[in-house]
Amino acid sequence: MISWLSGLVRELDPSGIIVLDVNGVGYEVFVSMQTLCTMKVGDKASLQIHSYIREDQFTLFGFVDAKERVLFRNLNKVSGIGAKTALNLMSGMNANDLLQAIENSDDVAIARTPGIGIKTAQRLILELRGKLVEQVELVSYGSAPKGLASDVKSALMNLGYKAPQIDKALKSVDVGLDFEAMFRAALKLL
Repeated sequence: MISWLSGLVRELDPSGIIVLDVNGVGYEVFVSMQTLCTMKVGDKASLQIHSYIREDQFTLFGFVDAKERVLFRNLNKVSGIGAKTALNLMSGMNANDLLQAIENSDDVAIARTPGIGIKTAQRLILELRGKLVEQVELVSYGSAPKGLASDVKSALMNLGYKAPQIDKALKSVDVGLDFEAMFRAALKLL
């Protein structure tokens, strides 16, 4: 499996495909429109990769960070949502907005994505609500001991702070701290 690629952008296709030159080998990678808009031919790019392999095809999907890749993989698990539809969802909204729409049960915002109806949006929310935030946090605060950041977040939420405020504070906290020190540092920032 290919986990990441780093190289020069050789071609950009408006349909969401880039060709990445990695040491003389061109890899065709499908990316969201959000990612495509940040790239130019000749730029150096590093992408987290999801390899999709079937008997008749080998497809690479690229993401700017591991958080997006985790979101893509979870979207892809929902019945009726394949890889292309998951990428389409991520093209319509950035990862944070999509996560927020799922957590807030905002099926109307999700259904604005072409190819996604209200029923599909509701099924997506039903299957993923409450399951994504912790997985994405573990990737976002990757060097913290497993679950430590989510434990601190849970404690702060119990005190009445809102999740977006807590996330912002936790990004500024040293992840090498123990629970108590991490909690105090985040509390000071709030």
